[in-house]
Amino acid sequence: MKIGLPVKNIFMLAGAGSFFLLFSGCNRPERTPGICLSFDDRSVAAWYALRGLLHDHGAKATFFITQFDSLSVGEIGMLRKLQADGNEIASHGALHVQAEGYIKKKSYRDYLKNEIDASIDVMRSNGFHPTSFAYPYGSKYWFTDFFLLKRFKITRGIASLKRKDLAQVDETYYSFNGNNTIAATEIDSQRGLTEKMIIEAMDRARQREEVLVLCGHEPSDSARREYAFNIQFLKFILDEANRQHLKYYRVSDLVRK
Repeated sequence: MKIGLPVKNIFMLAGAGSFFLLFSGCNRPERTPGICLSFDDRSVAAWYALRGLLHDHGAKATFFITQFDSLSVGEIGMLRKLQADGNEIASHGALHVQAEGYIKKKSYRDYLKNEIDASIDVMRSNGFHPTSFAYPYGSKYWFTDFFLLKRFKITRGIASLKRKDLAQVDETYYSFNGNNTIAATEIDSQRGLTEKMIIEAMDRARQREEVLVLCGHEPSDSARREYAFNIQFLKFILDEANRQHLKYYRVSDLVRK
């Protein structure tokens, strides 16, 4: 006894639209809304002190390291433990230079050799294999991504918070469009982000199935230090991300496999 109907009858019963959804839905790319946190420079000990806070929230982050060759043995050990926790250790340049100015003064060849390749080499020699790069000062030159994406899977710049409404800063959201260049909004205290802005920004990410991309520098208990963010503000961000059931992404996770 035959069970079921011929395909043409299924098509007639379900309708063309339903038929398409039935057989193509399983191939729909993942669009789980989330948050992508990264931290820049080399405040390794201060980042390491966040380990418990990240663990308690089930959070993963990307740590962009600059001037790796200046780190102590103890700091490199801390990075290894952060990586073992599931975090990403990525490159922020060997010299931490402003790309455009350095290239105009020197050359592209010097920039790639002294800022990029030197960073990759020293990190690899210590057991780290960076696949993401964050531009120091968020500064990229008109052609830098072309060269850097031959060395990295993804690059990250800085989004400009021109308005007092983070939910309107489109460039700080990743929309699963396959782009391998992204931008982050800084959570450092002097940037002026508020809890209300964070809530509204995460609400947009959740509703539109996007990833909110944020970054910071040094954790601090001081509210107004330059290139530093308040640890309690980071805790609020993590609490709110969990309340809105957002997924945590590392920067390299945003690259399509």
